[in-house]
Amino acid sequence: MNKGARLLGGTDMEIKHIQDHLMSVEEGYVRCFLIEGENAALVIDGGVEAGLREMVEKQTSKPLTFLLTHSDPDHTAACGEFEEILVHPAEMARLAQKRKTQSRFVAVQEGDRLDFEPYHFEVVLIPGHTPGSIALWEKEKRFLISGDSVTNATTFMFGEGRNLRAYLYSLRKLAAIADQLDVIYGSHGPVEVPPSRIGELIALGEQVERGEIQGVPAERFAGDIQEYRSQDAAIYYPAQDKE
Repeated sequence: MNKGARLLGGTDMEIKHIQDHLMSVEEGYVRCFLIEGENAALVIDGGVEAGLREMVEKQTSKPLTFLLTHSDPDHTAACGEFEEILVHPAEMARLAQKRKTQSRFVAVQEGDRLDFEPYHFEVVLIPGHTPGSIALWEKEKRFLISGDSVTNATTFMFGEGRNLRAYLYSLRKLAAIADQLDVIYGSHGPVEVPPSRIGELIALGEQVERGEIQGVPAERFAGDIQEYRSQDAAIYYPAQDKE
């Protein structure tokens, strides 16, 4: 396996081995994933820099399927490099508006299966961070690929499409399967996220929703955005006294 890094548009893009047939493509502050199955490969998310397909094709010669966990700009740079984009319908309009691409959208829905032997994923719809955010659950191998919804970084919960109530609903859905997970693979921060993070995010979100926790101004953003943090969970959200 080629573990070397190459410079693309000022960003180091590096493939790292996670477990058998499962790799991450690191792009600085965000990552994509590559699953190399027996007969085909799955690329999850499109990163922040062009050149992902070229990088992946140096890793595998298998036919590629490309899927988005959601349509935030830091996950979609490579969309135009793939003929088809698997994405939840709730993300399609935003994706078409933000990314001018001739790629064809293919809808994925709650409960769909994606088989890339030896991995078999179930699509879990988890709106909140965006309306059509999805996670991929590998039940037999006890892991979840979570996009931005459960990570080791601060989750964005302000701006277009964010909904704290929907996010909490989705986290409670994930909490119902947390005892069937050994690890979560997130898109930001260190790749391995403990399943206990789900409960931490629920507790934090409930505190924010009730106005019971004090935030700290997030100077990187204009306006009244604050960072709310408890244990190892953190979200960016509008200041409570300004809502």
